Amino acid sequence: MLYIKFNIEDRYKFEDFKKIYKHMVMVRQPDFKFDDKGPDFDWDSMTEEEVDIALIELNNFLDQQAEPEKYRCKELFPSYVNEYIKDFFKEENNNIEQLGNLDTLSIFNYLEYGFEVDMSNLKKINQDTGIVEFSTGNYPFGGLDRFIITLAAYNLKPIMCFDGFNKCEITWNSLYQYNLNILPKTE
Repeated sequence: MLYIKFNIEDRYKFEDFKKIYKHMVMVRQPDFKFDDKGPDFDWDSMTEEEVDIALIELNNFLDQQAEPEKYRCKELFPSYVNEYIKDFFKEENNNIEQLGNLDTLSIFNYLEYGFEVDMSNLKKINQDTGIVEFSTGNYPFGGLDRFIITLAAYNLKPIMCFDGFNKCEITWNSLYQYNLNILPKTE
């Protein structure tokens, strides 16, 4: 079982993270499909005012269908997460090679599809510490870097992980930069 243990620096943001975690679990279910069924209206029985409201709803739905991942990202990532990720990319230009594209949507796409893991468990160990557990049959599975940054964006500061090979302590050098320190193997 792979895992990342983290400090909970803001309990409300932990609750926000549960939403993206739930989404990550949902999209990994067999035969999962996004709901792309549009609104259904009885146009013949609607007043002019109801038609105007329905047209707005229909236009919003059609806009979402053009770039659905952008709408899911906007719906699931609070503004503070977007700001953290944007600032991370701005601050740490050397991470461009390591993490790829320079935008929040690339992190969101990674969480949906690039992080090839099955999410197993998210729980609080105590009031100040939590753990997210996951498994994979694939190596490489998308790596932990972007997931560590995502947790940090929610003020869930990663402190330890197991990447499938090594147990590592995570030490933070700044708000955006960290080191993985491999811990000695215990018998």
